Amino acid sequence: MKHKKEVLEYVDNVISGEILTNKETIQCAKRFKKNYESNEYDFNSKDADFVIGIIEKTFVHDKGEKLDGTPLRGSPFLLEPWQKFLIYDILGFFVKDTKIRKYKESFIMIPRKNGKTRFAAALAWALALLERKSGSTVYIVGAALRQARQSFDFIEYNLREMGEAENFKIRNNNQEVSIIGDLGAGAIHIEALAANPDAQDSLNCNIAIADKHTCPTG
Repeated sequence: MKHKKEVLEYVDNVISGEILTNKETIQCAKRFKKNYESNEYDFNSKDADFVIGIIEKTFVHDKGEKLDGTPLRGSPFLLEPWQKFLIYDILGFFVKDTKIRKYKESFIMIPRKNGKTRFAAALAWALALLERKSGSTVYIVGAALRQARQSFDFIEYNLREMGEAENFKIRNNNQEVSIIGDLGAGAIHIEALAANPDAQDSLNCNIAIADKHTCPTG
């Protein structure tokens, strides 16, 4: 429950108008609060806190700068309240008295130049670790392989920054763009793909992230 207070404050501030935002975000905040206060769903922040912790404790920025011009490269990838809210909303709600999550899909719209691709990459990595005991298979799909590769490259960059690259099988060539690892208590497989419905309709995964208006299949 480490980030719960911050997320709930964000929700209340969006609804009250203290945080100026668009009507869709206000609707999301109201839906979150309705679900949180409802007896229809159980709320448990354990998985959301795990994902946020993995991102903030293991990932760093590879480029960019703060609004005051301070370089970000190498600094911790700290999440903004709206990003934590999204993770809580996706992972926090469960069908009453079960381990079945309320949400299986999420459509996130982020304006250009707001770190969308790197946030997606960090989320893919953290979700892979969260589901590692089930044998995580993660596909990052872009309209073109070059787009999906941006997320993949950010994950690979951070593995090398952690000094963990040698513990994974990393392929980054014209035939395959993937990271495979045996974690003892689980395994992960992360692969970057270009959108191609004809070739991908039989792919099977438990996590799919579609970047820039692409649609994952399988």
